[in-house]
Amino acid sequence: MNQYSGARAVAVDGAAADEAIGHLDDVVEVAFRRHEVFAEAHRRIDAITVTHRSPDGAVEVTVGSSGNLLDVRCAEPLRALPPQRVAATVLACVQAAQAGVAARVEEILRGAAPGDPLTDELVANARKSFPAPTAAMPVSGPGGSGPRHLAIGGIEDDRRPAPRTPLRRRPIRPDDDQDDWAGRSILS
Repeated sequence: MNQYSGARAVAVDGAAADEAIGHLDDVVEVAFRRHEVFAEAHRRIDAITVTHRSPDGAVEVTVGSSGNLLDVRCAEPLRALPPQRVAATVLACVQAAQAGVAARVEEILRGAAPGDPLTDELVANARKSFPAPTAAMPVSGPGGSGPRHLAIGGIEDDRRPAPRTPLRRRPIRPDDDQDDWAGRSILS
């Protein structure tokens, strides 16, 4: 009994074997070129930075290829804006810059591998990760007619001060040394 017992014997003539090897070589070559194309596109995508400036020039942000915030610059007009408008302006700029990342990713991939199904999938993922901003509130000008509050990440700022709870203080006794906590724990 040989080591291939139980295996079905297939008769392959020399020409068919050469054809199969040639086809396999072609498949490997295509896969290797595809890998090189996408590796170069990946290097170019990693180097992306996108900067976006608010229409009034009050805020300028720069994001990296993963959408991470790299830089924020604020100009003098920002001082005149209420805090809610500052937040809305920064958020709108970040979202617009991130959408710019998705556009650059698409540009690089469509140029590198047009028509490749992987290109379509990667572009769709970039668009899903960084959708075009939906700016409902204008972000320029000191007065503005936007809403009186802004929800960011589930926290509302409704311009009402938080209720203050008075601090309870322990009375200071004359024999207490203020520097050494009178021998008590700092937490007492």
